[in-house]
Amino acid sequence: MGSHPPAARSVWRRRTVASDGVSIGSLLGSSQAMERVRTFAQRASEVNVPVLILGETGTGKSLLGRVIHRESTRASGPYLAINCAGIPDSLFESEFFGHQRGAFTGAREARRGLLEQAQGGSLFLDEVGELSVPQQAKLLTALEEGEVRRLGGEGTTKVDVRILAATSRDLAREMVEGGFRRELYHRLAVLTCRMPALRTRREDVPLLARRLLRVLQRRHGRHPSHLSPEALRYLEARPWPGNVRELSHLLEAALILSDGGVLGIEALRAAGHMAEGVVPPGLQEAKRESETRRYSFLGGEEEEREVIRVALGKARGNKSRVARELGMARNTLRQKLRKYDLG
Repeated sequence: MGSHPPAARSVWRRRTVASDGVSIGSLLGSSQAMERVRTFAQRASEVNVPVLILGETGTGKSLLGRVIHRESTRASGPYLAINCAGIPDSLFESEFFGHQRGAFTGAREARRGLLEQAQGGSLFLDEVGELSVPQQAKLLTALEEGEVRRLGGEGTTKVDVRILAATSRDLAREMVEGGFRRELYHRLAVLTCRMPALRTRREDVPLLARRLLRVLQRRHGRHPSHLSPEALRYLEARPWPGNVRELSHLLEAALILSDGGVLGIEALRAAGHMAEGVVPPGLQEAKRESETRRYSFLGGEEEEREVIRVALGKARGNKSRVARELGMARNTLRQKLRKYDLG
């Protein structure tokens, strides 16, 4: 297929380079549940069939998808990931199948869709259960035929893409209720893995916490810190409804609160209060500065406007959530909402 252009920047899509450093060993944990996940990842990487990853939000479904791709024979090919939540029906075909120049207002140039961009590699469909029924039908047709037709185009293009999908929804119930097409489910679920909730593998919490803390220290340029034994016991005892993602957020807040050294229970409790909406004095500004450093957008204004518009739709207008998702300070978001007349 020739060279692949960079994936268009979008809040619902990102491209992960095959050499991103993940491996089977990235699936951390000494529990039997995580040992089963690692075994699954190894076996799934040795074949070229679709995989469906189930599990609660924050359990690491996207990490498993990246690992399977990285360990497979497609590792040298592209890896694209799209969050299926919030994609309007009007944009679905353009995103997945591409379009020709002039196919619709604003289509100034031809563009390949995700299935073409992922040629020879893998496409990760995050939250696939969020696709509308019409979108599911269009995706199923493309997967069954192994080809796509761009909007405004006359011919079709063969595609060779491995589909890795994930969802936190109960697809069995969705199929019974008519919210998810049975044919698409069986097309995606050739191999299925359920990621375990963190509360079911509490013995893995200390290892995960230490590893996450090291990553966060590098990200924020903080002084080295370590968790006290009491803090580790405190973390092991928490229910973790948000799973590993919640653990990471709690540690991030605690790290911002601290001056380095030992992270004790008090720092974790203060961070927990912040997560519940009670922000300790001085922390809000520090966190805002951290978020501002993380936000970076290299596209044009039209692309950025679309990124923010879609983020607003996905968050149902919750501006605080949009700012967190984009890594943007809230003041910056407000300025851009005014600039792009987005409310």
